[in-house]
Amino acid sequence: MPLDAFEARLMFTDLLRRLNASVQSATKCAQFAVRNKDLCEDLYSCIIEELDQTSLNSRINILYFLETLCESSIRTGFDDYVTMIRRDLWMILEKVVPESSAALANVALAKKALENLQRKSVITQQELIQASTKLEEREVQIGKDKTISFSKEDILKRMDEDRERHKRMRENIWVIPAGELIQTEFDNAWETISDLGEDDFDSMTEENNIFRKSALY
Repeated sequence: MPLDAFEARLMFTDLLRRLNASVQSATKCAQFAVRNKDLCEDLYSCIIEELDQTSLNSRINILYFLETLCESSIRTGFDDYVTMIRRDLWMILEKVVPESSAALANVALAKKALENLQRKSVITQQELIQASTKLEEREVQIGKDKTISFSKEDILKRMDEDRERHKRMRENIWVIPAGELIQTEFDNAWETISDLGEDDFDSMTEENNIFRKSALY
């Protein structure tokens, strides 16, 4: 039985509040959003509201979740989430990196998230440049205030989650965008294969002779 909007919002908000840096956490949240895509505007508003209310550490988790959400949406042929995220990209980044000295800790990860979105064809190169430029301006602006205070608990949690994110980033280095795999394999083979030489012809002749003999029996 389909969920009504109120129930879906409650369940999705709970998932967002449980988000951490793990792939499993982001995937579970993305699956819920895609499964209830008929309520996409309601669920998307939950993301924006949670970005306003949660901690700086959790905002980074939500930003990286958006990458997973876009990937899941694209795979299912449903692009409404992608459209809304692209439309509100800078508004989202402003919430992840607000005008607070403590937000400096989020700048580098926000830039990396943008690069991931562009590499996976969620945003264009031009959108990446524009958003990155604004982030750099925000970084200079808030960097004038040197008073940054985090609790010990926040610091330890952030260290654990940053390690998990860096692990994901290393894994993502090997991800090839859809449509490029066949061409990439061909290019690699073309660049690495040696020129056809006399030994190759001898080897081909030998293989053909073996085949002909086996075909006689």
